[in-house]
Amino acid sequence: MTQRPLQRFMLGVLVFFPLTFFVWYVTATFHLAPVTLLSGKLLNLLVPDALMWLKLDGHTLVVASNFGRDASGAVLSPPPGEDVLGFHLNPLIYSYSLPLVAALMLATPGKDKWGNLLWGMLLVIPAEMFSMIFSVLKTLTFDVGAAFQAQQGFSQAGVDAVALGYQVGTLLLPMIAPLIIWVALNRAFITQLAPQLERVFSR
Repeated sequence: MTQRPLQRFMLGVLVFFPLTFFVWYVTATFHLAPVTLLSGKLLNLLVPDALMWLKLDGHTLVVASNFGRDASGAVLSPPPGEDVLGFHLNPLIYSYSLPLVAALMLATPGKDKWGNLLWGMLLVIPAEMFSMIFSVLKTLTFDVGAAFQAQQGFSQAGVDAVALGYQVGTLLLPMIAPLIIWVALNRAFITQLAPQLERVFSR
């Protein structure tokens, strides 16, 4: 009894994921815009005076720092001239949580499918923000380097925390967050597949 729903679900994920991935890629500018806006505001609170702005250029994240090089090549803040240290980052490497959670929701049977899809897309935003924020922090910490660390008063523990956050945000969170969200929103279907989990969910 549980094999057929499980097989249909797995087949649905295989069918829907290429479609959601395609839509995610071609609409990157739109779904990354709120993540970029919110991440930029939070970064200005976390590391004040470090960023001039954070913007999207298509699906590329453009980071303009508040640092520049003087004639001797030393990095200073504020920048001595109009040239600032800027970076181009690829947010797509950690934002694939969105098409994954969409495929999981669309493949799950139930009357709440479309509501769960909307909730899943909203709930994945904090995970994307975490990944984007630590991607920018990693760039400032290691590519701008000592000038940024001194400006923000980072200790070695702070540098290590940024490195760890970046690894979590790029390697683990994009895969784990959609699964956690899917489980949280589809308990009835999961207990149908594995009735022994009903006691766990009822606690």
